[in-house]
Amino acid sequence: MATMKRLGLEVLEDIHHNGPDTRKALWDRNPVCSWHMFKVLIGKLTVDGVIERRLYSFSEGGATDPAVDTYVLTEAGNSLVQLACE
Repeated sequence: MATMKRLGLEVLEDIHHNGPDTRKALWDRNPVCSWHMFKVLIGKLTVDGVIERRLYSFSEGGATDPAVDTYVLTEAGNSLVQLACE
């Protein structure tokens, strides 16, 4: 569990310093673990409420594509990163 927290914090710090991006681009910039594990980690961070998936809608029907949806820090995620960097 401590490993997931450490990896999650690395991802949060990357988003904080380098800005939001797609899931694949985040992994390319900071490959903290395997691609499969990274997808699990992003899902956990989203469920925990520290990052948010911003959906890019292709049509009025609301279809989305994970390849273009971006992940951004929430206020809770931003606060967590600031506390960790102190």
